[in-house]
Amino acid sequence: MPNSPEESLLSDIESLSNSLGEKFEEIRLIHDLTSRLELEDDPTETCQELLEQLDVCVRCQTIVIQLQPDEDQSGGGIQGIGQPMALDDLELVIAATLNHNPKQEEFEAPIDNAAKDVIIVNRGDAECLAERRVAILPIARGKVYLGRLIAIRSREDAEFGSVEVELMRSVLMVLSLHLMNQRQYHEMQSMLEGTVRSLASALDAKDAYTHGHSSRVAELAVQLARRMGLDNRTAESLQLAGILHDIGKIGIDDSVLKKPGQLTNEEFDQIKQHPVLGYEILKDIRPFRHILPAVRHHHESWDGGGYPDGLSGDDIPRDAQILAVADAFDAMVSDRPYRKGMPLEKVQLIFRKGRGQQWAADVVDVLLNSDDLMLAYSNPDCMDLQASLASFAL
Repeated sequence: MPNSPEESLLSDIESLSNSLGEKFEEIRLIHDLTSRLELEDDPTETCQELLEQLDVCVRCQTIVIQLQPDEDQSGGGIQGIGQPMALDDLELVIAATLNHNPKQEEFEAPIDNAAKDVIIVNRGDAECLAERRVAILPIARGKVYLGRLIAIRSREDAEFGSVEVELMRSVLMVLSLHLMNQRQYHEMQSMLEGTVRSLASALDAKDAYTHGHSSRVAELAVQLARRMGLDNRTAESLQLAGILHDIGKIGIDDSVLKKPGQLTNEEFDQIKQHPVLGYEILKDIRPFRHILPAVRHHHESWDGGGYPDGLSGDDIPRDAQILAVADAFDAMVSDRPYRKGMPLEKVQLIFRKGRGQQWAADVVDVLLNSDDLMLAYSNPDCMDLQASLASFAL
C-alpha cells in the first residue's frame, strides 16, 4: 500500500534532518580544525590532532596520514590512531588501487599513480582486503601531492559511504591548504633570514672593528626582556632589532666611522644620523616594520636629551628602552679604536648614575641585579653572529 502524503512528508523531513545533521557535523569539524591551525605548528602534530577529531565522525580500526616529504625532507613520516600500519608496507595500497582499477596491471609507483584518485574498496579480492574495507584519499593542492589519508575498517563494519568520504575530502582540503601555506611561510622565513644575514655581513664588512657587537646586543636584550617577564613575541622582536639596530652605519663615511681619535661635533652629528638611516633602510621591508621603533629610538635618553627625536620617558618605545641598555653595556665593555673596554665596576657605576636619567630605571635594575649576565657579556667573545642568527625566530 503506498505511503500517505503525511507519511511521505514525514519521511522527507527525516531525510532532510539527517542530511542537515551530517552537514552540520562536517562544518563543525572544519571550523574546529581551522580555528586551531597556526603556521608555526609542527605538521605532524597538526595531522595527529586532525585524525583524533576525524575519528569521532569516521570510526575506523586504523586511520593514518602519510605526509610526502618536501624538498628539504621536512614534514615526512606517518601519523595515525588505532591499529598501527607500517610506513613501508604498500601491499594494502597496491591491492586497493588495483581493485579500484582492475585494468592497471603494473603498479610500480603507487604514490605517484594514485595521487589524484579517491580509492574506496568496500569489497576486495586480494588476501589483504578479504577482511577489510579501505578508503585512500590524496592530500593535494593543485598539482602538488602532499600525502594521503588511509582509513581501514573491518568487513563487519558498515561500508564507507559518500557522506563519510565527502567529510574526509573536506577536511583534507583544509589540511592541504594549511600545509601549502606552511611551506610558503617557511620559504619566506628562509628568505628573511638570508636578508638579515646579508645586512649583518654588510655592516661587519663596513666596520670590522665592531664585529659581533650587534649579535651580542641582540642576545643581551633578549635576556633582559625575559628577566623582566616580557613575552616571547617581544623577545623575538628584540632579537631581530638588536641584530639590525646599527644597520644605518652603512651610510656613514668610513673616515668618520673608523676614526681612531675623538670625533668633532660635525662628525658626531653624522654618527647621530645612523638610527634614521637604519629606519629608512628597513622601512619598506614589511617583515621588519615591527622593529622600526627600536631601530630608530635606541639612542633616545630617558631625560629627553637623546637622538634622533628627543623622546623622553615612556614616550620612548619599550623595545628601544631595553635595546638602549644592552647597546650601551656592550659599547662600554668592548674595545674601540680610541679606547680599551671599561672594567665592569666602572660600567656598573655609570649605569647607577644614569638610572632614570639616561636609561629606564627598571631595565637598568634588571641588568645590575644580573651578575651572571654582566660577567658573560663583558667578555667580547661570548657571542658570535651565526649563533645569534640561528637562535631567533622571525
